[in-house]
Amino acid sequence: MKTLAISLASCIASSAVAQTFNFQFLPTSTAQQSALISFPLVGTFIGDYDAKTNPAGTRTLPGLFGGSGNQAIPYTSTLQTSEAIDSHPSGSFILNIDADGICRITNYFSDLLNGTPGTVTVDMLFSYSSFHTVAPNALFPSVGSVTIPIASGAVKVATATQSGPAVGALIETAPNTYTISIPVPVTLVVSGSAGGQPFGIDPTPAVLAFAGTLTVNGSTATFTSSASTTQPLGPIPAPPPLVNEPLAVPTVIPTGSTANLLLSGTFSDGNGTSTFNTIVNASGSLAPIPGDLNADGTVGGADLAILLSAWGTNNPVADINHDGLVDGLDLATLLSGWTSS
Repeated sequence: MKTLAISLASCIASSAVAQTFNFQFLPTSTAQQSALISFPLVGTFIGDYDAKTNPAGTRTLPGLFGGSGNQAIPYTSTLQTSEAIDSHPSGSFILNIDADGICRITNYFSDLLNGTPGTVTVDMLFSYSSFHTVAPNALFPSVGSVTIPIASGAVKVATATQSGPAVGALIETAPNTYTISIPVPVTLVVSGSAGGQPFGIDPTPAVLAFAGTLTVNGSTATFTSSASTTQPLGPIPAPPPLVNEPLAVPTVIPTGSTANLLLSGTFSDGNGTSTFNTIVNASGSLAPIPGDLNADGTVGGADLAILLSAWGTNNPVADINHDGLVDGLDLATLLSGWTSS
């Protein structure tokens, strides 16, 4: 560890102190995020026939033949909501490099969409016993499952914001080149609309397992990393019950017509999975050191001389805290960052 500390001190900085780089995502960064949430649903559907208000409506009858009236058909179903993002995100973070081989990421934030909306689809997977309809006359044989598209939409907001400390290892692999391994805890926020209705997924914790390469070139740096995480979602509170919700179903035998049904049922809480993959290519610049008044990368006697010569004035160079006066507060800041031996 001592050898590594000496190497970092000589290759990254001119003194054995921490350095801080402010990074911005480059346009070559990518983000792919997908989520699938399923809500079990149990209930009945029935044709929209009504002797008074809709006498020409669809009637449903159990079995493939016979029967009379308009009878409810039991079913089991799953409401599935899927969303997908494939974009070039924008974002920023601060990377702090210690001389002892430790690095820290703070203030990580990324706009995963960056102007490219994601997609949303809502489907229902039905299982039922055989039934037939009148108006139109059609048969619906029992099958394992039938998928009926319900709605489509767009993801309009998707962000990842750091939610806790992120500390990892920094290992020199070549002059001025280092590998970084660091887990970054984040909170994912996703919202949008589907079928004309807004939706939002509760803020979801995740960990981005960053592993990448840092290259330092004086006061600038580049950082290339990848992160991947798969998170369970749920339990998610069940939607309200369905009560006679209209559902247009394409006929099975023969095809080409539509049976207009009324759907009723009760949901259970939902569960799902979210997968998040990113490749971050970022460019960084060395953050100014408070108290480094002559911008030589260290805080020492030359900086102290500048501050003392401006004592009691509003000299903008020596007024470290920008309160309009060079005084003891600025001196305290300078001394707290003293790096010269």
